[in-house]
Amino acid sequence: MMNLMVVDDEHSAVESIAVSIPWREHGIGQVFKAYSVKEALEHMASHQVHIIITDIRMPGLSGLDLVSHIRQKWEQTKCIILSGHASFDYAKQALKHGTVSYLLKPVRDEELIESVQQAAVQIRLEGEKQMLHQRAMYSVREHLPEKRAELMKDVLLGHKFADAELEGKLEQLEIGFRPQDKMQLLLIRYDDHQPTHKAFRLMKYAISNVVEEIYGSTYHLCHTDDAYDDLVFMASPKQTQAEPEMLMGRLGERLIHSVRQYLNATISLSVSRMGRFPDQVPQLYHQAVSALRKQAEAGKGLHLNAAAGTNGATLKSLAALYEPPGLTTLLEAGRMEDAHRKIDQIFTELSNSVFPEHVYVAFHYLAAAFSYMAHREGRQLTEVLGEQYQQLLKDGYGISLRSLETWTRCVMKQWEESTSDAGQDAGSTLIRQVQQWIDHHLGEDLSLQVIAGEVHLHPVYLSKMYKQSTGEGISDYIIRSRMERAVHLLKHTAMKIYEVGQEVGYNNTPYFIQVFRKHYGLTPQDFRNG
Repeated sequence: MMNLMVVDDEHSAVESIAVSIPWREHGIGQVFKAYSVKEALEHMASHQVHIIITDIRMPGLSGLDLVSHIRQKWEQTKCIILSGHASFDYAKQALKHGTVSYLLKPVRDEELIESVQQAAVQIRLEGEKQMLHQRAMYSVREHLPEKRAELMKDVLLGHKFADAELEGKLEQLEIGFRPQDKMQLLLIRYDDHQPTHKAFRLMKYAISNVVEEIYGSTYHLCHTDDAYDDLVFMASPKQTQAEPEMLMGRLGERLIHSVRQYLNATISLSVSRMGRFPDQVPQLYHQAVSALRKQAEAGKGLHLNAAAGTNGATLKSLAALYEPPGLTTLLEAGRMEDAHRKIDQIFTELSNSVFPEHVYVAFHYLAAAFSYMAHREGRQLTEVLGEQYQQLLKDGYGISLRSLETWTRCVMKQWEESTSDAGQDAGSTLIRQVQQWIDHHLGEDLSLQVIAGEVHLHPVYLSKMYKQSTGEGISDYIIRSRMERAVHLLKHTAMKIYEVGQEVGYNNTPYFIQVFRKHYGLTPQDFRNG
C-alpha cells in the first residue's frame, strides 16, 4: 500500500481529510499529518510518503515551495494542490512543478479520492517503467563483453557504420574510443595445446585479464576473437604518446613475460602500425595476422612488429573449394578417400589464410554440400549435420577455424559410417574408378569405348550399370565435370577461351562455347566478365 500525507496550517482541514475518508479501502496504508512545510519535510526525511495533499498559503514556506522541494529531492512522490484560491497564477505554477491535480476548497470526498487514485496509478506506471529500464540495463551490462566483442568483430570485417551510429554503440557499450581515434591492434596467439575447449577458453580469459592489467592504464581497450581463435585487442592511447611504437613494444615484452610467469603459458604477439578507427582496422588486422602467420614456423613466444611488413594481403578466393571435382560430386559417388583429401586441402589452405572471410565462406560451402547429400538420401539434416551445426549457424561470423574443422571431421565420420555398407560393393567401387579416371583425363578422348576399355567391360554393360548406380549417364557426368573444370579455369587463370576449351577436351571452340552456354546460360567470356 501507499502512504499519504496531508499538509495544511488549519488543523480542522487536516483532520477532516485524514480521518473522515476510509483511505485503506482505496489502497492507502498510512496517513501522515503536517501543519507546516517544515513539519512536512521532517516527515519526508524519516518516512516513505508516496502522495501529498497540500494547501498553498501557509505561514512561512508555501505549498508551492514544498512541491518544488519535493520535486528536486523525492521525484517519485506525487503532489496534489488543495487551495481556497482559484488563482490562474497559482495553477500555472502548480502545473510547472508537475502536480497531479489542482483542487479548490471545499472539495468533495469523491473528487479527492479520484485525484489520489490518479496519483497512485502514475506512481505504479513510473515504477514499472523504471523496473523495466533497470532490467534492460542489467541485461546490457550482463552481456556487455559479448556485445563489445560482436561490435569489434564487425569492425574487423570492415562493416560500414555511420559515425553517429557507431559513436552511439561505443558509448552504450562503454568503449573508450571514438571514430577517427588513433589505435593499434594487438594480435595474440595462444601457442600451447589445451586438452579441452573449456580449458582453452579459460586460458584465453586469463590472458585477456593480464592484457587489461598491463595496457589498461595507458590505453582504451576492447577485444574480440577472430576466426582463427586468436585474441584481437584494439588499443587506443588515452594520452598522446611521444613514441607509441616503443611503448607498445615494451608492454608487449612485459605481456609475454607475465603470461609465462603467472599463467605458465606461451603466447605470440603481433602488433600493427598506428591507424584510424574504424576505417583502417581491417587493414591493420590483415597486417598483424599476416606477420604472425609468416613467422609461425619460427617457434613460440614471438613478438612481431607487423608495421615493418607489407600493407596487407589481397583477398583471393580459396582455390581448394572450387578446384573440381567438388565435394558434393565426390560424396555422391562415394569417393570418400578423395573427399577426405579435398577437405584436407581446404583446411590446409584455410590455416595459411589471413582473412576471416575465408572461414565463413568455407563453412557455407561445406554446409551446402552436406545438406544436399542429406536431402538426396532422404535423411534429416540434424542426423547428418549434428546439433553442433545449429550452434555454428547461430554463431554466424563468430565461427572459428578450430570449431569448423572439428564439426566437418565429425560429419564426415558419421557420413562414412552410415554409407560404409553400401559403398563396399563391387559396383560402387567400379563407379568410383570410372569417375576418378574421367577426372584425370578431362582433356582427352572420353568416348564410352575408351572408358570401357580402361575398366575392361563391354561399353553397353558399363553404360547400363553406371546409369542404374548413379541415376545419370556417363556422358552427363563427363559434361558436368568438364564444365566445372572450365568454370574454375575461367575464374582463376588468364587462359584464353580456346585454351580453356582445349584443356577440358573441346578442340572446337564454337562447340565449347555452345555447350557452356547451354549449361550455364551465358558464354564463357560473359561468365568471366561477370
